[in-house]
Amino acid sequence: MISGTVVDRQATVVLTFLLSSGLRVPIEFVVDTGFTGELCLPPEAISLMGLTFRHDTQANLADNSEILLSLHEATVLWNGIEREVLVPIRFG
Repeated sequence: MISGTVVDRQATVVLTFLLSSGLRVPIEFVVDTGFTGELCLPPEAISLMGLTFRHDTQANLADNSEILLSLHEATVLWNGIEREVLVPIRFG
């Protein structure tokens, strides 16, 4: 089970990224009430962690507009288990 906290009506969880250098980088995320299983990071975080680009994909936003996201590979600890995930870059 993943545990988090709620402060000022915002639910947050900490997810640990396992970098190829052996470093463990915990990052706190705010969980949206419409959470669909995707966690986005800003371009600076992707670059600093050295995540590998995989491919681009289209995403549909709540206003029904389409945007292009760049997906990068990462390894995270999810409920104590290492998992390979694709991380979209969040722009704006």
